[in-house]
Amino acid sequence: MDDKVLQFVERMGMICEKEGMARSAGRIFGLLLVGGRPYSLDELAETLQASKASASTNCRMLEQLGMIQRVSSLGDRRDFYKMEGDPWEKMLRVAQQRWRDMVNAFSDARATLPPQLADGRHRLEEAERFHELLIEGCDNLLDAWQGMRAAPRAAEDAA
Repeated sequence: MDDKVLQFVERMGMICEKEGMARSAGRIFGLLLVGGRPYSLDELAETLQASKASASTNCRMLEQLGMIQRVSSLGDRRDFYKMEGDPWEKMLRVAQQRWRDMVNAFSDARATLPPQLADGRHRLEEAERFHELLIEGCDNLLDAWQGMRAAPRAAEDAA
């Protein structure tokens, strides 16, 4: 593999590790981001010098986060992994669902706290409002992102 690609893959591993993921998950994401094609678990493990079990575990986790997708090839029983069509939107949508779950938890807890925990109720209300703002802000961000993605295609279609 090209040195520049290796450097990028390693850098993505370190960035994702800082976000709480396994470094190897970030490395898989980095490789799939620049690789431009689906990779089998065997190819990922060999290319990244990881075990097949680690590649499998991390691919499943990345798939659940909406960052990559599993695909198949006609006549081949192996699973292959490639970048999700728009992983950025999918990742934010997954995060938004977690934030909605948190809003519901904050709201439910706030409604049932005893009166002597007024400070706790206030903190839960602030947490609820903050997460509602995150959800709304992401909706606005994703609307802008979709507009940006469509703009180059509209210009190409006109040409």
